[in-house]
Amino acid sequence: MVNALVDMYMKCGAADKAIQLFDECVDRNLVLYNTVMSNYVKLGKVKESLDTFREMLDLGPKPDRVTMLSVITSSAELGDYSFGMQCHAYVLRNGLENWDNISNSLIDMYAKSNRQELACRVFDQMPNKTTVSWNSLLAGFARNGEVESARRVFDEMPERNLVSWNTIIAALVHESLFKEAIELFHSMQKEGLIPDEATMVSIASACGYLGALDLAKWTYNYIKKHNINRNVRLDTSLVDMFARCGSPKIAMEIFDSMKEKDVSAWTAAIGAVAMEGNGKRALELFEEMVMLGVHPDAVVFSGLLFACSHSGLVKQGMDIFETMKECYNITPSIVHYGCVVDLLGRAGFLNEALDFINSMPVEPTGEIWSSFLSACRTHKNEKMASFAGEKLTKSNNEKTGAHVLLSNIYASFGKWDDVANVRMRMREKGMKKVPGSSSIEIDGVVHEFTCGSESHPLNGIIASMLDEINGRIRDEGYFRDLTNVLMDVDEGEKEFLLSRHSEKVAIAFGLVSSGRGVAVRVVKNLRMCLDCHTFAKIVSKVYDREIVVRDNKRFHFFRRGECSCGDYW
Repeated sequence: MVNALVDMYMKCGAADKAIQLFDECVDRNLVLYNTVMSNYVKLGKVKESLDTFREMLDLGPKPDRVTMLSVITSSAELGDYSFGMQCHAYVLRNGLENWDNISNSLIDMYAKSNRQELACRVFDQMPNKTTVSWNSLLAGFARNGEVESARRVFDEMPERNLVSWNTIIAALVHESLFKEAIELFHSMQKEGLIPDEATMVSIASACGYLGALDLAKWTYNYIKKHNINRNVRLDTSLVDMFARCGSPKIAMEIFDSMKEKDVSAWTAAIGAVAMEGNGKRALELFEEMVMLGVHPDAVVFSGLLFACSHSGLVKQGMDIFETMKECYNITPSIVHYGCVVDLLGRAGFLNEALDFINSMPVEPTGEIWSSFLSACRTHKNEKMASFAGEKLTKSNNEKTGAHVLLSNIYASFGKWDDVANVRMRMREKGMKKVPGSSSIEIDGVVHEFTCGSESHPLNGIIASMLDEINGRIRDEGYFRDLTNVLMDVDEGEKEFLLSRHSEKVAIAFGLVSSGRGVAVRVVKNLRMCLDCHTFAKIVSKVYDREIVVRDNKRFHFFRRGECSCGDYW
């Protein structure tokens, strides 16, 4: 009777009442202990589950397989690998390993402890491998970033369920294999499985990072057509997806239609307007959020500082930084400090940015010096750039992008010996510069171009279009800014290299592959250079086409010879 009441209370969320009954019971048997522990696990109170287990050991009842299932699951959630090993030893000594649920929990425990080889050993020794067993192994590889092994396990599974598909698709997205994730989603559809909200969160994320607007619209329509449950998490992913695909209008329409909005949803909305450089609207959204009683977190403030930085709102950005500390008691992270350095440096306040760096309560990282160095390059301050370059070198920053930036700045000042030294250090460290690439979606197919690439089937037509474009925009006063070619080559070679930047090739392809009035949408993996920015502005005017470029910093909406960034990026 007591056991049934305890179980009922805990399942109804009245854990306090259940524990009161449990404490008052003088004859606690194994079944009662198992009921309390298993319900604690379901409620996420794994520490309390283990505390109950230890009490049970002191009082005498011998653990059975139900007990050990709760205990191993709790160990996995707490990341207590040592205790989990002891549990495994008990299971082996008492012949409990043949129960599928026990083995599945052991696989999960070892995977969460980053002991995948032991998880595999448990799996291999199982006489009856269920779909749950396969999913546990699959999830372990996915969790530990071993996506190739995860894909191998997925392909070998004799039977897959929705959990299997969701796990592998999410793993591919997490490892930035966005095209592969979408291809696998289409394979899932062919097998007749109906996705759920977890599936579509991953697909929305993949579409967003690809910047494929047509695919994003198809995804959104698919969700509506199949009545997939739209919870806060999925709607937030849709807001982020459309923002990353260069459609802040649709993103905000979805946000405005949300019945429930948590801090993540507000963060996505702020990010949507921030990416188009609308800092004032981002600040307005923040005020609305606070008025509705939603407590901001550190991520919200990162988005606000980003918005202010890309809109030139220096005073407002500094006020936000102080508000974060004083009103919400949020300790700034290195990300927030980097945003402030970018805010000041981007606006040309280099002395103030340097003073801010020197006043930071934490040691400036390579990312901080990279941000400052970028500002020095933008404002052509060679002296400060040299100082920042020295600091960056001493910071032992292992990120390739930081060294490429330093090399590019030396090149822009004509310091070719320093360029050679930086590139030599990069070779010694095994670093390779990421080549610039731009992608564009035409009729649901994503085409990717790299600088000077001639491998596209329509290369001849693209080259002819580029020649036509260059002729027409030259009549509008365009001339190539050769300072954007950061190589020690002659003028003729600089002219050619600059004319074949990947975003120019993508824009030319977009113009010949889409009809009049259709926006040309390009995704660039690096920052758009000044010459390409000027090129896109004039092309949008001459051809009367909207051109949208998402680089690694923000969106640029080119219309009638102007850019939404106001030449401030």
